[in-house]
Amino acid sequence: MCFFASVLAALRVAPPGAQDPDESRYYDFWPGTWCGLVDDRPNPDGSRFIVTQGVHASAYDEEWQQVIDGRRLISSATRAWDPVERRWMLVWIGAEGHFQIWAGEKADADWYIQRPFEQGGRRFLSRQAWIPTAPDRLVRVMERSFDNGAAWEPRYRTAFGRCEAG
Repeated sequence: MCFFASVLAALRVAPPGAQDPDESRYYDFWPGTWCGLVDDRPNPDGSRFIVTQGVHASAYDEEWQQVIDGRRLISSATRAWDPVERRWMLVWIGAEGHFQIWAGEKADADWYIQRPFEQGGRRFLSRQAWIPTAPDRLVRVMERSFDNGAAWEPRYRTAFGRCEAG
């Protein structure tokens, strides 16, 4: 069991749906293996997200296997509905030693996670969402804002589909 899952298990978070059943069930579709798609087929680079049920019905453990700039990057995350804050939260840990906490923000019908960054002396917000587009299909959207969220610039838009575990 990963560290965060064991912490959540020890805290025994209140049952999901007690305060907001619709929002706490947003990611009910999420468990499974999701492959990056190229021309509607699994990307040969092997990019994928493997999602399993977490310690409660509105918590998910995720293993991310991505290829970025020709390098395979492995990371893990725990995504969970926070009934006190009434939003989705994500803790992400990368194999290169990164540790990030992302806060959920609802935009129209979809949940994004976002957090501030600084790069090259410029501050910006980064946000991303996994938006279902059809049964067993979703799009991962990544955007940046340099004006504290008034306007968002697209960075990436990647299609994913359910695929065989592996």
